[in-house]
Parts: sequence; structure tokens; C-alpha cells
Amino acid sequence: MDWTGIKGAVLKDVSMKRYTSMKVGGTVKYMVYPIDDEDLLGVVARLSENRIKYRFLGNGTNIIVSDSGLEEALIRVTRINILRHRDNGDTCTVTVSGGMSLKRFILDCARRGLSGLERLYWIPGTVGGGIKMNAGSFGSSISDCLEDVVVFHKDSGFMTVTKKDMSFGYRSSSISREDCVFIARFNLQKKDKKEILRDMYYVYSERKNRHPMEFPSSGSIFKSVEGEPAWRFIEKAGIKGMRVGGACVSEKHANFIINLGGATARDIKVLMDMIKKEVFERFGVVLEEEVELWGFDDRATEN
Repeated sequence: MDWTGIKGAVLKDVSMKRYTSMKVGGTVKYMVYPIDDEDLLGVVARLSENRIKYRFLGNGTNIIVSDSGLEEALIRVTRINILRHRDNGDTCTVTVSGGMSLKRFILDCARRGLSGLERLYWIPGTVGGGIKMNAGSFGSSISDCLEDVVVFHKDSGFMTVTKKDMSFGYRSSSISREDCVFIARFNLQKKDKKEILRDMYYVYSERKNRHPMEFPSSGSIFKSVEGEPAWRFIEKAGIKGMRVGGACVSEKHANFIINLGGATARDIKVLMDMIKKEVFERFGVVLEEEVELWGFDDRATEN
């Protein structure tokens, strides 16, 4: 395939083990890094001309890619760096690229004394990915201080969508999985830097104590059920430590599946199905995946 005219990097036959936090998955034929909005339009046009489907990939922290890999190309906007600030007196409007690491963005805000997102510190993934799933923790959600987004849609191109025209719920938003959050704008409060950093340290310490951060994982595997966290059902079912191959239900946090080394995507999927079956048989509760499964069937679930 001819990539002449595309300014960003194009990688071929890429192992998804390197690009997902669970460290599993087969290969993808193309992984493309556009460098700006025009380059993104060019990449999409080139793929469409060659009848190649595509998905948008952030930091790969909330997906499990099948061992057989993906037929689609992957587009990553993680090398597009946009960060602008507009002072409003007691507040500041911050414009940020959707592909920026959420952790990096929150840390930058803290250093500038801008408050509103610090309780989300250490949530993995990108700003855009966080918005699409309405990431949240410790009583805060990323949508709380969001103003608007610039979204790329394969049919409509770039569109600006204000917060009032979006809807947000628990780990969900009205932004389609097929879309890419290209730019986001937040309205943040000015606050003492030490107070912000103190909150961030508390959040990080709690995550470190509660989560198995020493092993590859994709974070929480299942969503809460009617306000009840999934880990409680899994823990009550007595299946902490259950293993399939190199995949294991964490002893530290029951809603984490960890890769003990050498796990395959199939190991993880089989273990997920076993957890769902056990919880349903014990409590009549249907667990819904919080992670996305790519390449296991024909559903186009993009990030």
C-alpha cells in the first residue's frame, strides 16, 4: 500500500502485545500516527480508497485484542500535542488534544494550579478515551468540568459538540465508539498547588494499595451493577485467585484480571466468561464488561 503524502509514521505488522496494558493480542497490519488534523483526514482517505477498515486506538488500557489480531488498521492520535490555556480570572479554559495521556494532562494542570481533574490521577489511557467512557474515581468524573469536544466521525468529519449536547452516565457517554475525540476543552478552577498535589498523592496511594499495579492488566474488567461494585459479587463468589493459563483473578482486587506472564487473550476471555457464569449462578447477577473486546467477533467496537 502506498502511503506517499502521509506525514506521520506508519508501522506494519505490529504486535498488539506491545500496545495494550494487558500485554496480549495478535498483530495488526497497519498502525498509523497522523501528526495533525489534515494528516488524519489523509490517513482516513487513503484507508477508505483501499477499502481498509480502521479503528482509533488510545493507550490500549481498556481493550483486550484477540490472539488472531485485527484485520483493521489502527489510527493513533497520541503524537498530536495540543495544549493551550486561556485565563478567565478565577478559572482557566484549557484546550488539550484527545490523544494526550490523561495522567500527563492532570499532572500539568496540577503544576499550573488548576483544579478539577486531580481525583482522576493515575487513571490510565488518554484524555479522549477517558471522555468517551466518562472516566471517574473518588466521586469525580471527567465530564464534571468538560466544556466541549471536537470529534472526528468517518462520515461527518470534524464536529464541535458542546457538553449540553452530550449525555454522560456511569462509564458511558453519547460519543460513539467509532468516533475519535480529537480535542477537548475544560474549565478548571484555580487552586493552591500544594492542595491539588496532596489530593493526587492520596488518590495514587489508594490506587497502589487497592490495585495490583505490579502486574499487566486492563483495570476494572466489569461495570458496577445498580451501584454495587462488581468486585463484591466476584469476591463473594469466592473466585479470587482463579486461573486460566497465565490469566488470574487478582487476590488484591477481585475486579482485576492480571497477566502473571505468558497469558493469551483466549485465557483472559475464558476467565471472564467463567467469572460471569459463576456470579450469575450464585447471585442471578449479569456482569457487563467494562473493557472492550476487539477481534473476538464481528462487532465494530472502536476506542
